[in-house]
Amino acid sequence: MNRRDLLKYGIGAFGLGLLGNRSPLRADFNKDIPLCLQLYTVGGVSDDPAKRFAEVASFGYKGVEYAGYGGRGAEELRKFQDDAGLFCTGSHCGRDQFEDSENLKAQIEFLNTIGAKFLICTWMTNDGVDGWKQAAENLTKAADIAEKSGIMVAYHAHPHDFNIIDEANQLTSWEVFANNSGENVVLQIDLGHCVNAGADPCKMIKKYPGRSKSVHLRESDGKIIGEGGIDWAEVFHLLESIGGAMTYTVEYDADMDRMEASRLSAEAYYKIHG
Repeated sequence: MNRRDLLKYGIGAFGLGLLGNRSPLRADFNKDIPLCLQLYTVGGVSDDPAKRFAEVASFGYKGVEYAGYGGRGAEELRKFQDDAGLFCTGSHCGRDQFEDSENLKAQIEFLNTIGAKFLICTWMTNDGVDGWKQAAENLTKAADIAEKSGIMVAYHAHPHDFNIIDEANQLTSWEVFANNSGENVVLQIDLGHCVNAGADPCKMIKKYPGRSKSVHLRESDGKIIGEGGIDWAEVFHLLESIGGAMTYTVEYDADMDRMEASRLSAEAYYKIHG
């Protein structure tokens, strides 16, 4: 992906870099990939979106990702974003929003109004290999439709996605889905979910080049970024050199106060990344 492609998506220039808390080359890391916050982390939009968005921006986040709209309309949310100086990277939705044509059309229109580029399927369970193949086909059809309006369809990883379901070929649900979906379906890997499930995120990023355009930054074992077992140097290097990363989104759902966790996560990210 070149600079012109990134500018088309309204996110910034794309470059290569080596990133991590185990590398001395932080100056080479790509500063143009924006850091965003999944609003689920802080309980959603809240009853006072202006205050919520201003707080998120004050922590150093450049954008937000939705998981529900709190009963607010698209134009209303766009104004809250703009007033806080935030953009919207994407929105998490249930699979029914992808498999029903009218729902999909409505989501595309909503995302275009709020300026988002990723429509993300939050969660799926399917019946064996054939079920995952069918799900891959369904999301590919949605991606083919959405890309005509400038929206990229993605699937978000949870721990169960890294369970082996194809015993003959030793493939996880994630791999069966990825192998049978179109290249235009983004694989939104959640690093913490992947590691906590016993899988190797580096392997998954390398196996599917260019498909990690949207990434969830979650540390292992409910910790703040940099305090767990993830090798951030290697992961970020692969995301930026192979994965095609366009946005990084923090998500935290462990025991710490969520606003404080969001602040500390951004602080840790910038210390590692610059």
